[in-house]
Amino acid sequence: MIQINVWTVTSSLVEKQLESKLDSAEKVLIRLQDEKHIQFQHIAMAIASNSHMLQAILSRDEVTTSDLLSLHIEGTGADFVAVLNNQGEFIFNEPQTFQVGDAFEYQHLVFDLLADNRVSTNGIGILNNALYYMTIVPIPSNENDTVLLACFKMDTEVLTSLKEIINADLVVYKQSKHAPFVDVVSATIGADTAANLVIEGSHQVSWFEALFQTSDPFVTRDLVLSKFDNTELRVTLVFNVIEQHSSFFQLQLSIIGISILAIILSTVIAFFVARRVVRPMTSLIEGVKRIASGNYGKTLDVSGKLLEIKHLAIAFETMQESIASREKHILYQSQHDNLTSLFNRNYIKNTIDRRLDNDEHIQVIGLNIIGFRQINDLYGYENGDACLIRIAERLTRWPGDASRLSGSDIFWIPESPLDDVKLETLKFILEQPVDTNGLTIPIRIKIGVMDLPVDAQDAEHLFRRMNIVIDQSSDNTQWLMRYSEDLESCYLRRLDIITELKRALWKEQSEFSMVYQPKVCLHTKKVTSVEALLRWNNHKLGNVFPDEFIPIAEQANLIGVMTEWVMGQATADLKQLKLQGYNLCVAINVSSQDIENRVLLTRFADRLEALSLTPSDVELEIIESDFVSDQAMASEKLSSLRELGFNFAIDDFGTGYSSLSYLKNLPVDTIKIDKSFVMNLASNKEDQKIVNIVLKLAQSFGLMVVAEGVEDEMSMALLTEWGCTLAQGYYICKPKPFNELITWIEEKHYET
Repeated sequence: MIQINVWTVTSSLVEKQLESKLDSAEKVLIRLQDEKHIQFQHIAMAIASNSHMLQAILSRDEVTTSDLLSLHIEGTGADFVAVLNNQGEFIFNEPQTFQVGDAFEYQHLVFDLLADNRVSTNGIGILNNALYYMTIVPIPSNENDTVLLACFKMDTEVLTSLKEIINADLVVYKQSKHAPFVDVVSATIGADTAANLVIEGSHQVSWFEALFQTSDPFVTRDLVLSKFDNTELRVTLVFNVIEQHSSFFQLQLSIIGISILAIILSTVIAFFVARRVVRPMTSLIEGVKRIASGNYGKTLDVSGKLLEIKHLAIAFETMQESIASREKHILYQSQHDNLTSLFNRNYIKNTIDRRLDNDEHIQVIGLNIIGFRQINDLYGYENGDACLIRIAERLTRWPGDASRLSGSDIFWIPESPLDDVKLETLKFILEQPVDTNGLTIPIRIKIGVMDLPVDAQDAEHLFRRMNIVIDQSSDNTQWLMRYSEDLESCYLRRLDIITELKRALWKEQSEFSMVYQPKVCLHTKKVTSVEALLRWNNHKLGNVFPDEFIPIAEQANLIGVMTEWVMGQATADLKQLKLQGYNLCVAINVSSQDIENRVLLTRFADRLEALSLTPSDVELEIIESDFVSDQAMASEKLSSLRELGFNFAIDDFGTGYSSLSYLKNLPVDTIKIDKSFVMNLASNKEDQKIVNIVLKLAQSFGLMVVAEGVEDEMSMALLTEWGCTLAQGYYICKPKPFNELITWIEEKHYET
């Protein structure tokens, strides 16, 4: 009876232990796969958002695209990168494995991504007989709906590293519903063993076979990695249970020996056996049951003196410690970030929800490193990781719970709320430069603060709204932002504008229109040029002002498409002006992104030539702040474009902080005095001093000056007296649609 009980309890315990190991291995494998997909998603997004890559793809420049893909492969660790169209056909790929127009085997991933408007989609599949992690992301600012495919080889080395983490062998195989056989793709064990395990199906522990050593000591579990058509890609987790088989075999031998000895000597030493065997075994059984129930904290109370029982007790004690240690390690991994050792998103979410359920009032602080992507690009990912680790170390010196969500996003719940003074102290400490690998990396931090449950009722609301707060702090000069409903409204408004801009630019361009504001020469009183101004009347948002939607278009990488539309419409109208005998110049506003877009400006020059126009018929106006950020780059770009015949003007002159330093270096012909200095020129003495000085400065550099924002006759007279070249403003003419502009010119308000 004792032997039956020990058999039952021991086999049940070991089976539960093995089941627990299989469950843990499955969870860790899924978690590692999710982390890999997140990591590869970020890499794919970084490749897809590269401006040079976008230009090369749009221009179908095969050589440049191939070179850029090669550089990204070397820089990111990807093994295969490709650009696919919306039909899942290859446009570019590197290494060049497929021909242009070849169909991607997993086209359904592309269709699902585009149909659901996802940020990314992931999968595991086989390309050219090799196993890959596959991540697909849409390429922004691309009217052809192209996507970028990034593949990372899942070879034997990767499987081996996974094996070391989950402590189990892996067999990856492909199985078709219509094929009687399976195809082993990769494995960390021998090919024959792997094939047999897959063919035989799921392995479970057979203690009868273990007792007589009649079977291979394996237990397995099958997981589906991916499905496509009638084929499944599966992975089999394989545990070698030879130790359990051997221990079970030895245990059964010991029990059998003890039982036989007890039968032979039962009449002589019944009392001795009762004290030396039955009681210790009963205690051991109770201890085993306690371990099987998950109670690992108490030691086994075995008082017997038999050596076998002592060895068995020691073995179970070791097993108990091993299980407890492994569970503790798995629990730690499930709650912490591997890089910084801070808590992870799941832990902080549960903590916040639990404290809110307990009606606690808590302060949550969101931290983000400004320009973290640039740190990675400039100093390398290793040094970027070092910055995150150092900031995490500094933050953990403050009492509270800190969690890394992703990238450089960190959430922190202080033990007690911090006021603005303490927050500024925290910012000062976190922003100390990081010294790593002989480099000193400057750090800048932006902080968002939310008070719960006032600002959010659960963790998911908190995560979403904190992102809004952090994004808003990125768009202004404030380092500290607190949540408000106005912030969320602005954020939602911004999302609506981005969504409608994309639709309007790629589908409903009839929503856009052009107006033109004349510029008058103050010496001849003739109209010499007009400024082209974009207007947007959206069916959902109504009239949206350029000051609102143009900065958003720049941030969303939509400005190039918008500028191309403006250039096309403005040159078409300019051609009509020429045909009607008006020899005017059209000024077009462009951004720094447009200046760097060589493809855009080359197409613009080709369009001018096709319309029998020249670059000198247009003037490109660039906002002064775009020059200030990188004067060397601006000078180089403008000089190369100047060689094509384009003329340039500095718009909003006087609003930057280094205007004088670049006038002598930049190849510009005209400066436009910002309207904030001109609108009240007739009455404001300080504005008069500033404008007078700017005019004298421009004359010394031989530059023409346009005063925008002229609102009255006296302002126009002062500008004429001081030698200003051109003027524009409501006093002269409000911006008008093209037909009304022609009417206005024909009425001879000013000569042309």
